[in-house]
Amino acid sequence: MMTATKPTPRELMRAAMRREPTPRIPAMPQICHDMPIRVYAHETGGDWIDALRRCLEDPTFLYDSVIRLAEEVKCDGLRLFVQDGPVRTHRVGDDLVVVDPRTGRRSGRIDVLGGGRPVADCPPPPVENVPEAKKRLDAMVADLTDEKLEVLRNARERVPTRFVASAPGGITMNTYSVLRGAELAMVDLCQQPDFARAVIDMQAEAVIRRAEKLLSTGIDALYIGDPSASGSLIGPWHFEQFCLPAYRKFCEHFQDRDVLIYIHVCGNANPILEMLASTGAHVVEPLDPLGGVSVADAKRRIGHQVALMGGVNTLTLSRGTSDQVRAEAIGKCREGGPHGYILAAGDMVPPETPLENLQAMVEVATKSLWKS
Repeated sequence: MMTATKPTPRELMRAAMRREPTPRIPAMPQICHDMPIRVYAHETGGDWIDALRRCLEDPTFLYDSVIRLAEEVKCDGLRLFVQDGPVRTHRVGDDLVVVDPRTGRRSGRIDVLGGGRPVADCPPPPVENVPEAKKRLDAMVADLTDEKLEVLRNARERVPTRFVASAPGGITMNTYSVLRGAELAMVDLCQQPDFARAVIDMQAEAVIRRAEKLLSTGIDALYIGDPSASGSLIGPWHFEQFCLPAYRKFCEHFQDRDVLIYIHVCGNANPILEMLASTGAHVVEPLDPLGGVSVADAKRRIGHQVALMGGVNTLTLSRGTSDQVRAEAIGKCREGGPHGYILAAGDMVPPETPLENLQAMVEVATKSLWKS
């Protein structure tokens, strides 16, 4: 509940996600580390690839960058994701090579343009049976170590009045594709449906265990979702059969707890909006206009069940002017507000987004410019 005095950004976000009346629309842009390291790279004496390398080798620097940008633009909420690092790398031109710390040999590369995740030169082979899948999933749970949680906990404590979300991992097709390989994962939905259901159910259990660990850090919300589950990649029938039960299982586990859940399915989520609203999550996002999703249509169809977040075109953010961003954000607030809506990008804020464009979007909410 919000206090009788002016609510903190954290209180404002919590109320909006519960579709309670709020004095203004909050803003949670969906910033990842990609943008802040570009914004502040010049201060470190290198370029953004050098800054990315530092983030990989020292996750505290990554959190520093995200928190700094969130506080500079005064957004109400931010995401602090647990990182794979520390990852040892060396730079070759504009590439970052992953080095095995034990042998000093190359073991992979960093996808510098795709979020900064390591890509192994020799990925593990696809799992072939349920016991193999369970072993890999248990390792995924164990990988969320006390050391990583402590780094996140310290970062969260630095922004006590802001709303913080984190992600326990992919519940459905993203993780299944890692376990089986992208092609086999899609084929399994038709040729091995019982196997796929069994593994995805185990994935939900594993992600619940990871989420329980994350909650010990004091975060406010759990980010779940899967771009591979959108109507852009699998159809609504497959989503209903394979993904929906896993999301419901996750949300039901936390339904009596003081933790908020928002579900992210980017791309064309239009065919599954009602199913997303039925998962038990508090919020559906990112309402990606590039996937044909409209905030106004989502408000009409599911706004009585869940809060909504997102909708601002990422191309406008990255390539438009600040006036164009401001005008679009005003339109989204009018479509989604006045309550049960959080202003945000229609997916992750693109790394090349100008700082003034991000500021323009946030100010539409923080200064209630959409009302004028």
